[in-house]
Amino acid sequence: MKKLLMVLPTLGLISSVYAMDHSHKGHNMENHKGHNMESHKGHNMNGMSLSEVKEKNGVFATISSKKPLITGLNSLNVQLKDKNGNLITDAKVKIKVFMPEMPGMPYMEYKDKATLVDDTYKLDVNFSMGGTWQYHLKFKTSSGEVSTIRGSFNL
Repeated sequence: MKKLLMVLPTLGLISSVYAMDHSHKGHNMENHKGHNMESHKGHNMNGMSLSEVKEKNGVFATISSKKPLITGLNSLNVQLKDKNGNLITDAKVKIKVFMPEMPGMPYMEYKDKATLVDDTYKLDVNFSMGGTWQYHLKFKTSSGEVSTIRGSFNL
């Protein structure tokens, strides 16, 4: 009986962890097209690729990576869409990732300007160490309006 009582809580814990790990499998950000959301975080740690949608001034920016983010050089993809779901391909896009100064560690920063390939803005970002990196994604649309989206990546 004691063995059974020890096994049941363990099985409950294992099933809870499994459910949390698999609750977003197959989640498709395209299902949110046109939604007015400030942020929808996807997976960006624990060995999974990144997919995050944020809205600023009526523009939806999808920030993604094909591979999990790692320490070192990473490729990020950004797609911009207007509130009607139309792609924006005439913007200027750049990113700054940084880690604030902490005791025993200096401020770290990396910047890149995007290159448009087909309908996706491509950025390279170098994370020099693991931890939480903040980012500022700036884009200037053809109307001249400059917008900044802020967020963070966890490595």
